[in-house]
Amino acid sequence: MGQHRSLAEYDRLSPMIRKKKILLVFICLAMAASGAAGGVYWRVHGREEGPVKVVRNYDALRDRVEALATTSGAMTVQSLGEVRYEGSAWPILMISRAVAQSSKMSVLLTGGIHGNEPAGTEFLLQFAEMLAKDDTFYSDIAFDIVPVVNPWGWVHGRRKNGAGRDLNREFATFKAPEAVLMRDLCGRKRYDLMVDFHEDSHVAGFYFYRLANPDEALCRHMIADVRDAGLPVHDGRVMTLFNAREGIITSPLWTLRFARGIRQLSMSNYFRLEGCPQAFLFETPRRLKMAKRISMYRAVLEALLEETAGRL
Repeated sequence: MGQHRSLAEYDRLSPMIRKKKILLVFICLAMAASGAAGGVYWRVHGREEGPVKVVRNYDALRDRVEALATTSGAMTVQSLGEVRYEGSAWPILMISRAVAQSSKMSVLLTGGIHGNEPAGTEFLLQFAEMLAKDDTFYSDIAFDIVPVVNPWGWVHGRRKNGAGRDLNREFATFKAPEAVLMRDLCGRKRYDLMVDFHEDSHVAGFYFYRLANPDEALCRHMIADVRDAGLPVHDGRVMTLFNAREGIITSPLWTLRFARGIRQLSMSNYFRLEGCPQAFLFETPRRLKMAKRISMYRAVLEALLEETAGRL
């Protein structure tokens, strides 16, 4: 697919692919009808069992976030709202870095929507600290950073929120308060780029979801930078219905719309459908050490930001 094709052209499929699409739709409808839209998920990720216990300190994270505003006059911190479970309340914090001159683009970075995937949160905190210390670091890009979308899950090391909902399936129904707060943010602000940071416990290399993005050259460049950094890239099956080809899962526009139709829409899919022209979901292998996962995030995000900003 050409780099300069429109989304309409990108979503126009060849007859052979149309047949595969129809077959896939019937498979997914059968899964949904039997209650197995989450069945694929359960077979891949497993159920969360065992006693719920506190594994991380949210007050310490909030102190670290609020310290950014004292480090740089360009950094601000706000709460998008609070979520409450079991008599306790946690704010969903957003770090913003404004730019003095008119910005080339506006970027939203999010992590911790699954509370048992902490590397994205740690990377985003480190990235925000770099922004605060050095005003020349991406000086023409305005950033909003939400390091923890799921505070209860992050505190307790659980994938789901305090009500037992997988937040990355809630952006069609909005039954979870965390999803409502992120939906409201999407309604207030328009972003040129959105990236959601995740981890996968079943792979040994990095991969990402290319969400209705026809720019194949950009995506290949991102993967090349991960490899150039000496980091592994996943090539092969991810889940029953997803296959990463040299680190890239290509999700055409119709698949995002279909996920909304069966009420299994992720946050990054939602932002893409609501008008963000570029949205990605990054996955690092949880089996690697935290520092290695963070290095993967840094390599691919830097490639994405530099290449995208350079074209504006």
